[in-house]
Amino acid sequence: MVRAEKSQSLNDFRDNCDQTLDRLNQTGDAEVLTQDGQARAIVLSPKAFEQLNIAAEFANRLATIQQSEKELGENKGRPAELFLDELRSKLLDKKAEQA
Repeated sequence: MVRAEKSQSLNDFRDNCDQTLDRLNQTGDAEVLTQDGQARAIVLSPKAFEQLNIAAEFANRLATIQQSEKELGENKGRPAELFLDELRSKLLDKKAEQA
């Protein structure tokens, strides 16, 4: 379900686009655009969009950390030195192929 404090019809948005965008830039809110009573799009300020991106990035990083901790708990990890040695070897192989 799409939730936002404010909504307006797509036709109203077309008629009042400048005012809506000004309001969203001032408040940082999001607004649902509807068509035939159904949500069709969400409009938000650049600031709100950036905040969503930051939150999503944080959530992705947290999920990666949690997955890594789980794998370590299951003894699926390996020493960093071993990983780095393997990576170094692969990089040297690629460099040799390009030469």
